[in-house]
Amino acid sequence: MRTEEEATYNLNEQIFELYDTGIPAQDIAGRLKTTAEYVNAVLNGVQVEAS
Repeated sequence: MRTEEEATYNLNEQIFELYDTGIPAQDIAGRLKTTAEYVNAVLNGVQVEAS
């Protein structure tokens, strides 16, 4: 079973990978079923808590 820390790390890695391919943050949020605010925070290097 994955820990919350592992799940957050994996989500963040997916965000970076999709962003690197040129996908806008809003579209990344939709694909990964998270908020655009969370995606932007990850991309800006802000420490946030996953919900």
